[in-house]
Amino acid sequence: MQPVDETNPARKIAVIPLDAGPQPQVRLLDPHQAIWYPLRFMPDGKALVYPITRNRLENLWLQPLDGSPGRQITNFKTDQILGLRWSPDAKNIGVLSRRIDADVVLLRESSTTTQ
Repeated sequence: MQPVDETNPARKIAVIPLDAGPQPQVRLLDPHQAIWYPLRFMPDGKALVYPITRNRLENLWLQPLDGSPGRQITNFKTDQILGLRWSPDAKNIGVLSRRIDADVVLLRESSTTTQ
């Protein structure tokens, strides 16, 4: 494990039962190192889903709360994830994304007169 400092922050997901009284047992999970926001619980409450950013691309990662390994669940080739929501039947996920396309035009002054 690398030392923690301002350039290398430690990221953890804390799972805290809210009905466990004044001293709940806290479980710390290690998220994907490229974790980003927003984080959303799966409808069944057994996992979190959040974007990860690698090579300027964002995809969704499923992180089980039982401590088992997470996994990537989308394979987007472009776009930035701005939000996500589950369908009412919890069988689909909607992703709000943004794509920025840009064209570059090079202009060059040329002279047609000879001296």
